[in-house]
Amino acid sequence: MIETENSDPMRTAWTDYRQTLTSYVLEGIESYYRRAHLARQGKLRDQAFTLEAVNHANDTNWITAYQCHGIAIWGAGRCNDLDLEMLAPYVRFVLIDRTMEDIQAARARYGLSEAQCVCVDLRFWEIYEEEERFFETLLANGDDLHLSEYLRQVMESVAEQQPTFAGYEKAFDFSVVCGLASQLNARFAGLLQLYGKDLRRLPRTAAMMKEMNVQAAGRLMDAIMVTTSGAVFAANEIYAALPAREERLAEYAQIWTEEWEQLLTAKTETQILPEDVEGITCQVAGSREFELHLMQAQKAGKLVFRHRSGCVWPFSEEKYYFMDVLTAYFINKEIK
Repeated sequence: MIETENSDPMRTAWTDYRQTLTSYVLEGIESYYRRAHLARQGKLRDQAFTLEAVNHANDTNWITAYQCHGIAIWGAGRCNDLDLEMLAPYVRFVLIDRTMEDIQAARARYGLSEAQCVCVDLRFWEIYEEEERFFETLLANGDDLHLSEYLRQVMESVAEQQPTFAGYEKAFDFSVVCGLASQLNARFAGLLQLYGKDLRRLPRTAAMMKEMNVQAAGRLMDAIMVTTSGAVFAANEIYAALPAREERLAEYAQIWTEEWEQLLTAKTETQILPEDVEGITCQVAGSREFELHLMQAQKAGKLVFRHRSGCVWPFSEEKYYFMDVLTAYFINKEIK
């Protein structure tokens, strides 16, 4: 059985990526509240407004003064890709993960109290370890029909479990989702790879894995929509490459950043944004489906993209990712 991945060994290698991602989120939060500040003051601009300045100027706690309900980090794990210390003066945290030990360890590492940081498993896409273990037993002799049928049963069983999110409806101002969508069904994919299964020879199983990713990404999107009132910050893997191709990935990230800056600057209310730019399309299962759900929500008028850019994530010694990093505001709480 594939063990739960521990990212601690990569913590040092992720230092620059962690700084980049955390700064992006922090700047996004500041931009969001600057818009709120300008709307309250009836101003077009205020160069003096920064989170740090407001935090020091308020006699009361900044979080209370600006009615900040908190930031949810979905699939937080051990928080090796985000620096909670940088964010802590301005937000309260809700760390969400299926492995409670990991998020509790992250809270302890950053010295956060339970009042500052709540750890919870919201179980929006709950696959049991026993189901993964049984799938592994099928891999020895199971054919395409049996493997795909079992995955269908798992998917339908998970889909029947409707999460309630009691007490968490619109509980978060912000949601952060980094590299999560690709992991929701990753153990099944990992087991297929571990046992040397070629999905090109298992068309039914491949189709069912794709459908599971569609359903899981949709459930993640629904969970964020239900629980979040302000904005979502997401980082999704576009595709992977060997570390030797880091320079090439960086070039793609630069192209992605420049193209999206032009698209979002020139966008009109009736313009439909493209699903890819310059022929760059998402190749990572799970992330691909989640990005499509984000685009569908944008087309449906449920959210609006404020910013998109690219960066490189040195995921492991064997694999680097080109990441799509984005900010989207929910329409019902958009600050114009």
